[in-house]
Amino acid sequence: MLGQLNMYGMDRVELAIERLKAYEPPEGYWLAFSGGKDSVVVKALCDMAGVKYEAHYQNTSVDPPELVQFIKTFDDVQMDSPKDKDGNRLTMWNLIPKAKMPPTRIARYCCEKLKESSGVGRVTITGVRWAESPNRRKNQGGLTIMGKNAHKDLDAAGMDYVQTDRGGVVLNLDNADTRNAMELCYRTRKTLINPIIEWEDDDVWEFIHKYNIPYCKLYDQGYKRLGCIGCPMSTHQAQELGKYPKYKQAYLHAFERMLEELRKADGKEPIWETAEDVMKWWLRE
Repeated sequence: MLGQLNMYGMDRVELAIERLKAYEPPEGYWLAFSGGKDSVVVKALCDMAGVKYEAHYQNTSVDPPELVQFIKTFDDVQMDSPKDKDGNRLTMWNLIPKAKMPPTRIARYCCEKLKESSGVGRVTITGVRWAESPNRRKNQGGLTIMGKNAHKDLDAAGMDYVQTDRGGVVLNLDNADTRNAMELCYRTRKTLINPIIEWEDDDVWEFIHKYNIPYCKLYDQGYKRLGCIGCPMSTHQAQELGKYPKYKQAYLHAFERMLEELRKADGKEPIWETAEDVMKWWLRE
């Protein structure tokens, strides 16, 4: 729980604030703001810590309208549109035809293109927590430096670290030298500060209620996590598309363009005949 002391003699709120203060770069943080419960907590912690930051929301084109409207209530959150290397707007609707396949649990190209490309060259704050998935427990820490060979700079500095399954490194708040290690890497590699990495769901909601932090109303309608409508990682994919029929129709249009691209590329008929066939396969119906 929030008030429980850890090995540093701090409770979870104090540790989160200490992390934010310890790693603050001169130009300030880039806060990756999604509008979810973890994001609103991290943004409030940044304000409590008094650190400099810019909050940015990546408009994925498939977030629930209620979530987008909630994000617009924050005057200090900048709404960005993901773009390709040529400056063209990226949406789910043009990514699917380009990828020539729908996003799946294994091929989640949409996350990379629509969410994870922001904050390049900046120290980025996220609301990532171990409780959300075993994969995050293996590959994320209080300070995470992403990318293959990220350990080389730390080896040169004589730093202790844990290497992740994906080739990055994790440094926790264990000594003052971690600040120096972070400064070695963050200009050239993606560096993530995860101030609430060890928080449980109960900690998040306890903090929200204790400090009267505003949150999206979808949580009061039974949602446990908020994300893209129709995300293949969701256990309620079909129900979400039923609730938002315009988005389902947009997916069908994207699938139709995807089939056209497959026919052009291969010169033969795809395994699906129609967009509706793709939808049934995608929803595992």
